[in-house]
Amino acid sequence: MTAFILLHGFAQTPASWGAVAAALQTEGHRTFVPDLYRQADRSLPALCASVAEVVRKVAAVEGVPVLVGYSMGGRIAAETLGRHPDLPLAGVVLESAGLGPADETARTALAERNAAWAGRLRAEGVKAFMDWWETLPLFATQRELPAETRAALCAERCTHDAEALAHSLEAWGAHRQATEAETLAALADLRDRGIPLLYLAGSRDEKYAAVAARAQAAGLPVAIVEGAGHNGHLEAPEAFRKIMTHKLALLC
Repeated sequence: MTAFILLHGFAQTPASWGAVAAALQTEGHRTFVPDLYRQADRSLPALCASVAEVVRKVAAVEGVPVLVGYSMGGRIAAETLGRHPDLPLAGVVLESAGLGPADETARTALAERNAAWAGRLRAEGVKAFMDWWETLPLFATQRELPAETRAALCAERCTHDAEALAHSLEAWGAHRQATEAETLAALADLRDRGIPLLYLAGSRDEKYAAVAARAQAAGLPVAIVEGAGHNGHLEAPEAFRKIMTHKLALLC
């Protein structure tokens, strides 16, 4: 069986992977879910080094793992792979993950956006920020989830400290990543070295379905979670898990 390292998204906790982790464990797999916000004071290079160390430690004890990242966690995974290309991995899954700015103009725009969001967090506090965050078009499909699921999602987001979230936007945001072209080249290199790699996006997530299309155009394997929005593993956990494990098995 396989070890899976699961990286959570912005304002999430390891519990966000609960349903998928439980299903993987039922199949006999081991799961490891680092709390990225335990390192909220780190720079992106330092955080990537920490993730790389987790991969190496798991590989030494459990066997070569699969690295999975959602949204912010997927961006961190992609950046880690670019910075540490020789990690021992059995596979990589990036879910709804930005792959970096298109160019320096886009980088500047992302930096300004993330700075504005960080300022809003510090000025308004976590609860007010998250009340606004949930209204973003990116999360429209999550408004169709059961009320108890939405309440739990909001409660999870509100467990965080405003400064930790603000720092993650400023220090780990997309404006800190390599460009999309550089990231795609690093991922293609992994593919060429025989490491199974999969980019996943929800069919109702227009923004990241477009990223998936660009990844596919660059020759990377892509799968779409039908009916899901930005968070496929929350909105359709069983479909997500089946697609992930089945596609990886085919790529091996």
